Amino acid sequence: MDAIEKYMDEKDELRERSIKSCRNIIRYSRKAIQKMHRNNNIEAANDLEKALAELTEISSLLGDKHEDLLYTGFMENAYKELSEGFCLLSILQGENLPRPEDLNVTPSSYLLALGDVVGELRRFVLDNIRNNRYEDAEKFFNNMERIYNSLLRFDYPSAMLSIKKVQDSCRYLIEKSRGDLTVALCNKKIEEKLKELEETEKEEKEEGKKEIEDLNIDKVW
Repeated sequence: MDAIEKYMDEKDELRERSIKSCRNIIRYSRKAIQKMHRNNNIEAANDLEKALAELTEISSLLGDKHEDLLYTGFMENAYKELSEGFCLLSILQGENLPRPEDLNVTPSSYLLALGDVVGELRRFVLDNIRNNRYEDAEKFFNNMERIYNSLLRFDYPSAMLSIKKVQDSCRYLIEKSRGDLTVALCNKKIEEKLKELEETEKEEKEEGKKEIEDLNIDKVW
């Protein structure tokens, strides 16, 4: 009984410490994503490194003896937030996505995080449309589609991988973003056409004015 009690006391202490670490990981990751939307990727990367260091430390403490704690709900939430932050930063920097093993997270939490990345990318699509950066908007939209198509490969029972809702949500966001981007590009073409017509009309007026001046009888005499 003494040995069991010692084991359980140790496990309870590590569980409480893990919960606290997970809160820190989630806080760092969310702060990093906010900074990415403000184009402050350097500080975002620093926050993500702090989150990864926190995760590495707690994983080392749990070790093999209390490895089951690594797969609890609060740890999965932390894995998901961390993965979302690193994947989003990689996309913004034009780099390949990190692998789950690079971040020391579970494959399931990584896949669910990619679904959240699609939502964050939609914000970048809308921001770029608003600032008339249509090429960048299309680039982010293409990333949304690539992630969604990758997620469609996974079709497992919900008890094993609860990804169906994530896939449905991604499809909705993509279709909505496609509509927003299409309308914006059509408006852009209309504006360009109107501008061309205005320039043409202006040139025709200038030519007409010049012809009238050439026909001025006083000027001829």
